[in-house]
Amino acid sequence: MKSIPDWVNDPDGSKGLMKDTTITKEFDPDKTVERYWVKEDWIFDKESSRMHVRILGIAPIQTIRNDDESFRAVAPAFWVYYPDLRPMLARFEVYNGKNFGARMSWEELFESRMFGSRIIKSTVNNPNDQFIFSYIKDPILALLEGENVKEKIFNYEQDLWSY
Repeated sequence: MKSIPDWVNDPDGSKGLMKDTTITKEFDPDKTVERYWVKEDWIFDKESSRMHVRILGIAPIQTIRNDDESFRAVAPAFWVYYPDLRPMLARFEVYNGKNFGARMSWEELFESRMFGSRIIKSTVNNPNDQFIFSYIKDPILALLEGENVKEKIFNYEQDLWSY
């Protein structure tokens, strides 16, 4: 919300009347979206002794810039529930640089986890539900903390197979 002059009730601006208004910028995905966040659940099935990954949602990450076009932050523009999005993703093909002969849909790409990723948040030992970068400011250490979480998941699965 921002206060701007109220030209309707004060046409010459002599009274100094102001009104609240919302200033919005047009959303242009070609310019502002550079990557996506994928929210997942990692579930261990005790009956089959397998770790399953379930994608819950996908969010385009919007780059937020200052007035001088310098980088300020990134934030999700909106979240889409992945099970509702799957039928649409299954209809469109994605370029597969590793195999030119086989066709692949976006849904197959996500389900087979053929994307690069890093962990930015975990619920393991995180009672305040914070992002890693909110309590570790150094980007290299935050990346290492994400790798620690990945290693904890791997070790949990491996420890279940101890004889």
